[in-house]
Formats: sequence, C-alpha cells, structure tokens
Amino acid sequence: MLEAGFNSVNQFLSEFVKSLLSLVKVVIRGRHMARLPIRQLPVCSVLGNGPSLNESLADHFDFIQQTEVVCVNNFAHADIFLRLRPQDYVISDPNYFVFTEQTTDRDDIRRTLSIFLEHVNWPMSLYVPHFAKGSYLLGQIERGNPQIKVVYFNYTVVSGFRWLTYWLYSKGLGMPQAQTVIIAALTLMINRRFETIYLFGADTSWHEQIRLNDQNQLLIKQIHFYDKPKDVTHQPVYSDKYRQRTFSMASQFLSLHKVFRGYEVIRNYADHKGVTILNASAKSYIDAFERTQIKWPVASK
Repeated sequence: MLEAGFNSVNQFLSEFVKSLLSLVKVVIRGRHMARLPIRQLPVCSVLGNGPSLNESLADHFDFIQQTEVVCVNNFAHADIFLRLRPQDYVISDPNYFVFTEQTTDRDDIRRTLSIFLEHVNWPMSLYVPHFAKGSYLLGQIERGNPQIKVVYFNYTVVSGFRWLTYWLYSKGLGMPQAQTVIIAALTLMINRRFETIYLFGADTSWHEQIRLNDQNQLLIKQIHFYDKPKDVTHQPVYSDKYRQRTFSMASQFLSLHKVFRGYEVIRNYADHKGVTILNASAKSYIDAFERTQIKWPVASK
C-alpha cells in the first residue's frame, strides 16, 4: 500500500517536471504556431520509404492515388514520384537544412532539390521544421518553384501530463519525439484532421540489417524502396563527426525503442483526436497500429 502510494507520487512528480520543462522549451523554441493547410480529402496515405513500398505501389497504386498522398525525405528519387504527384511532402532530416551549394558529399539532397525545381509542376505542400527557415535549400525552392508551398512546423519535443502534451500537439507548439520522419508526418496529418490515415512502406526492419565487424564496429545496410539492393552495402554508423567511433549496440537498440514508443504515442494521440491510423504496409514490425487489407473504393465526401 505504502509502495503504491510512493509510486503514484513519484509518477506525478515526474510528469510535473517533464511538463514544466516542455513549457520552458515551448516558450524558447516553439513560439511559432504551425499553420497547416486544410485537407483535400477525408483519407490520406503516408508513404514510408521501406523496401516493401514497391509491393504496395504495384498492388495498390490506384487506391493510393485516390487518397491525399504524403511522401517523405528522398521519395522523389523514385520514378513513380512523377506519376503519383503527391500533394504533401515531409522532410525532417536536418542534413537537408545545412546543405549548401558548396556541399560535396550529399548527392542525394542535390538530386531531390533538382527534381523539386525542374519536375514538380503541380501544387505541392512541403513540410519542414521551423529551424530550417532561411536555409539554402528552402531559398532555392521558394525562389525557383512557385508550385511548392513551404509549410513550417515546430519540432519541439514535449512530454509530461497527457492533457498538456495533447494540447501542445494540437496547437502545433510541440510534437512527440520524431525518431523517424514518419512520426512527424503522422502528427501533421492527425492535426490536419483526416478521418483515416493509411500507412504504407513502414517496414521498420532496420534490426534485420545490423552487423558487427571484427573491429566491433556497428554496421547497417539501409535499403529504401527506390534503391537497387546490389548497390547497397553495410556501412559503419558513426557517433562522432570525426568518424572514429560507431554507435554501440545498446545505443542502436535504444534508438529503435524510441521509434516504436513514438508510434505508441502517436496511436494514443490519434485515438484522442478521433483519427484512425491503419497500417497497410506489405511488411512491417509496427504493432501500435491496426493492420489492414486494402478496401476499395475509398469513400468520398
């Protein structure tokens, strides 16, 4: 009885401290409320870049095209990007926003920028964190392609009392920890008040590709649906800018824990907002969302 009471008080104090720290972060970093565009349809499809997306696009392209389509990060590298013509695109990788004309080691970012400038000839909203404002990449896009509307969101991680964090989420003043871009994309689409969100290409199977070499270096082979598997090899995952030390196995699995915990947080927030998230990925380790088989046609309003 005494222990239960102690645990209850300890939990309250922990949530109180987290809430207080979250409010301080919001005051310092999150003063710009996100202004999200009105949804175009009641249903959207969020497309991760996992290898299984190839199967989903082959089997369900017509279904996906009938929903509002949300792509992420380097999806534009795929030939199907120009056929799909997504209405929404989310980039949260901070490397995009330190990229400059002089950057020599990020051909993937240069390629994405080139595609945005030269080939996007339809209206598309590009969602990026507010700290990206003023970056070289966004300057090029805003000056070079009027079809792309940049939408800024706050990536201020907040936690604490659930009623407070949900209020901060809904006001665009904070987000759950977005260990992957999919978590950020789902948060944004929940706040745009879609009725149903379908998730494709969310394999979340990185643990299958973890290796340890004879020097105890952590290696990962990161395969995306647009890659040619024979061109992708296991590479060290460095923890320092001097590329001397890789992440430990413990830290790598802690990072994976944050990914899966983030999905649980998003599921609870979606339930609170009356939004249904359905995992339609051909392959996925995510257990937070209900798995589903595609039903056709999509109801329209």
